[in-house]
Amino acid sequence: MVNSQLTKLAKEIIGIIQEQPQKRIRFYDFMKMALYEKELGYYTKDRTKIGKEADFYTSSSVGPVFGYTIANNFVELLPYTTNDNKFSILEIGGGNGRFARDVLDGLRDEHQKIYNNLTYYMLETSPYHEKIQKAMLGDHLDRVKWINDLEILSGFNGLIFSNELVDAFPVYKVRQQNGELKEVYVTWDEKESEFKEIIDEISDHRLKKYFDDMGITLKEGQTTEVNLDAVDWIKSVGKILNRGYVLTIDYGYPAEELYASHRHEGTLMCYYKHTANDNPYQNIGDQDITTHVNFTALINYGSEVGLETIWFTHQSNFLLNNGILNYLREVGISNGRDIFNDEDLKLNRAIRQLITPGEMGETFKVLLQQKNVGNHQYRFLMDIWKQYGL
Repeated sequence: MVNSQLTKLAKEIIGIIQEQPQKRIRFYDFMKMALYEKELGYYTKDRTKIGKEADFYTSSSVGPVFGYTIANNFVELLPYTTNDNKFSILEIGGGNGRFARDVLDGLRDEHQKIYNNLTYYMLETSPYHEKIQKAMLGDHLDRVKWINDLEILSGFNGLIFSNELVDAFPVYKVRQQNGELKEVYVTWDEKESEFKEIIDEISDHRLKKYFDDMGITLKEGQTTEVNLDAVDWIKSVGKILNRGYVLTIDYGYPAEELYASHRHEGTLMCYYKHTANDNPYQNIGDQDITTHVNFTALINYGSEVGLETIWFTHQSNFLLNNGILNYLREVGISNGRDIFNDEDLKLNRAIRQLITPGEMGETFKVLLQQKNVGNHQYRFLMDIWKQYGL
């Protein structure tokens, strides 16, 4: 008998498990359904995910200064992507559209020529998110086009951007056991009315090749995750890009750090109403499930499709070198100043949160790759002191 307190999606997953000959599914399939099952998955249902009243914050939800600063980077890169002064940006996984709004606001206010010749594409497969994006981008609808398939832009010249996209891809869960790589499967224990994990042979030979390619051997008993969808994604992005850049912002590590032995249980985390936990088998469809990104995989597999790495760095370095400190407001001492709602103070706090080590500045990494644009001396790669003539 299925527990009546389970979500509708959990009950559907149980039904699928019970239909299988071995009464189990791969963890990958479980996570994919939990996040993306039509109308029931966390990212596909009509539910607010980002912000104070939701489950988590992103860099763009801290304040518009994140988008303004990234726009500065776009302004430097976009001219190298075209010969006719027609500019294109593709954002993949735009969430509620706030980042796109902030970028477009910044371009419209400070870089009118680029703004007037820009098409901003949003790749979005969720009707719910497309609806709220259109509401958020009401002032810029003549500049924005929505697409639902990457292949539509084959031969793309421009800049491809994503923020906290790759960490939300479903992953395979694996374990090193008796000197061999094994895979984690999910079953339903009818007697105890709970999901349980089973360890068995890997279902996809690419899992072993993945670690071979990285030169990584897990320690005995170590459990971790493999994001093969990230591999497919970076290859697809590289293939449709003819000339331009790929800018990826997310939390994660290089492979040797991500799969270090002290991460014995991997990096999978769940978020529900701003509370973190490591149990993906509760609140199914109502909580986010994420894992840290393997940036070595994005770099190495990206190079196979012509993507050359320009810079891999912490978010703090990237934002500082693209001028975030220019947005700091001078704040005098005033007894009448509302420290919680004053706009200048809020902006300065947002900058601090975005660049401070131990917070977003260090947790998030930035990977910038290029293809067919030639060699250039980028201002944002100069020492920050030299940028200001110091």
